[in-house]
Parts: sequence; structure tokens; C-alpha cells
Amino acid sequence: MIKSCKTFKIVDKVTTGAQIKKECSVKKACTLYFIYLSLSGGRNIHRYHQEEMPQITVWSSEDNKKHKLMDYNLRPIPLLHIFDKKHFEENLLPKQMITYRHQPQKISHEKINNLIENLLEEINQKQKEYTDFKPLKASGFVRHKKCGLLILKFKNYPFVLKLFIEPPCSFVNPYDKGFEVTNVFIAGGAMRHTLGFSRIKTLNCIKIFLEKNAQWKNRIILPRKWFWLPQKPIWLNIKTKNLGKKKKDFISVPSIYGVIADELEKDPTKTIDYYELMEFSRLLDHRIDPHTKNFFIEKHTEKIALIDTELFPIILGFNEKIQPQTSHLTWYVHLAGKYVKEKALTPYYKRKERHRNTKHYYVD
Repeated sequence: MIKSCKTFKIVDKVTTGAQIKKECSVKKACTLYFIYLSLSGGRNIHRYHQEEMPQITVWSSEDNKKHKLMDYNLRPIPLLHIFDKKHFEENLLPKQMITYRHQPQKISHEKINNLIENLLEEINQKQKEYTDFKPLKASGFVRHKKCGLLILKFKNYPFVLKLFIEPPCSFVNPYDKGFEVTNVFIAGGAMRHTLGFSRIKTLNCIKIFLEKNAQWKNRIILPRKWFWLPQKPIWLNIKTKNLGKKKKDFISVPSIYGVIADELEKDPTKTIDYYELMEFSRLLDHRIDPHTKNFFIEKHTEKIALIDTELFPIILGFNEKIQPQTSHLTWYVHLAGKYVKEKALTPYYKRKERHRNTKHYYVD
């Protein structure tokens, strides 16, 4: 049963400057230590024998050339249990006209599809700017290799697109898309490409929570979200070894797909209390990242907008329920402790158990 909680308050000032500086200092220290562990973690003396090393073999539906990755950071949950084909197909962009969130206008499925297909052509040409889209974030995207995660805003329509592109050769190289993507893999064995499949299920979970909680129901606004596939989709075939309950396993996921969401406008004159963000995350068993960049006051409704619904525990490799946290300071300390334990203090036999374990508090 979900316990009731206090409602969010819109405040004119956030947490005091001293508190913010303290929390930022802790976050920076954690980040620097993550870098150290990322560089030194692979030199543990208790290394795997080659036959025991977790590995994946990947090829596409249009090319049988196989690409392999052997890495002790691989885990079964992010690879084999996040993508749900039935759920994916049920949440594809609808074929009928789509009404704007706060306006009476509509746009057709065909129009959206044509805009994204044209975007893919421009990406294939390695262009820096795009005709119908404005890039919002490209830190996890490698333009010259045409792979990674690209977040864009439709220039003429109130929607945002998260576009995931991974050919087999890139999928097996999680270390070449920047610090953030690399550490997501090192920390929890997750590929950024497969994490995108968790966004709508987590969104649905939040909706269920809000329906049952009268105090929060009218304080949060969530964007609508849909998956998108190209007209001629390419699939990644992934064969795993030494991951999960089976010695070998197999799954197919889209090589290119998108997550389309309503664009929610921020009211720059209003802010949110840090502690209330953490309280909301805690009530959801920390399924969402309570980072302040994921929340803001929405301009049209003055409600608190939550825009990032990626299943956060997967990123840091939490199979168990995350211990409740009440502040961002204790949150970052807890995450840092988890990272250090996983990378520096986990014995060999425990790592082997981790590669076999498919029990997860947050994933069926």
C-alpha cells in the first residue's frame, strides 16, 4: 500500500545557498571518484576466465555480420528484461490524428512520421543542423558514427523526440559515447539504448500512483508519450552468454526507435523545494531520478511537470528496493556508496551471482 504524503509547495526560493553548495560539493566528489573507479576498475586481480565472462553477440536483421562484447559489467536485467515487445507495440504512435496538449490543433501520424524519416536522412548525411528539429541534448550522440541518443524539439509542433540509434558495431561499444553513457554501463550494466524502453512503463506506474493519492493527484502534470518506429524498421539480434538463468539467451530489439512526448513549457519565475522533490521520488520507491532538472513548474497549469520517466534503479544497478532517502545530500552519498561497493568491494563470487540474478524489485 502506498502511504499518503505532503503536497508539493511552489516556493519563491529554493534550499539555502549553503545547502546547495554542500550538496554540489558532495556530487562533484562522487563524480571524481566515479572517474577513478572507471579507469581502474578493470584491473581487479580476480579476473574472469574467458569462458566465464559475460558476453553478447549482436547482428542486425539486414546484415549477418556479428559483433561481440565480453565485459564483466554486463548484466541480464537491462539486456533481457526491459524490452517488452507487446508493450512496445501497444504504445506506438497512434495512426489517428493527435491533438496538441494545450491547443485545439491536430497533427497526423503521417506528418510526424515524414518529419522523423527526413531527420534520419539528415543524420545519415552527418549534418549538424536539421530542417524540422532543434537539438536539445546531444552529449550521448556521436555524429560522425551516426549512433547514440539525440534529444530534439520539433520546430513547428509542441512535441519532443528522443531518438535512439544503435547499429550492431556501436551497440557492443558502450565506452565511446561520452562520460555519462560510459558510467551508466559501468555502474549498472545498462545500455542507454535499452533504457529508453522503460520510459512509458514507468510513466504508467506514476499515473497509477497519482490516481490513488488524492493529495498529489492534482499537483503533478505528466507528458503523454509514445514509441516510434521507422517505416522499415531494422532489428538488433542479441545473443547472450553467461547472463541470467540460462547459459545462453536471445532477444531482438529495434536498432532505431524514438520516444515522442508532449512539450511542456517551464515557468521561469517559479521554483520547487528540493526536499519535496525527494519526497515524491521516495513515495515512488525512487523509481524516478529526483534531480531538479527533471522537474519544473509548467507554464499553462502551474502544476509540477515531471519530464524524465526513465527507470532510475536500472542505471545504478539496483536489483533490490532502494533505501528511502529524504535529501539530495543523503541521496548522492547513498548512490556513491552503492557505486564504490559494486566496483571496488564486490568479491569475485558475488559478481558471478550478479550476472546470473534475474530477481528485481522494479522489473517483472
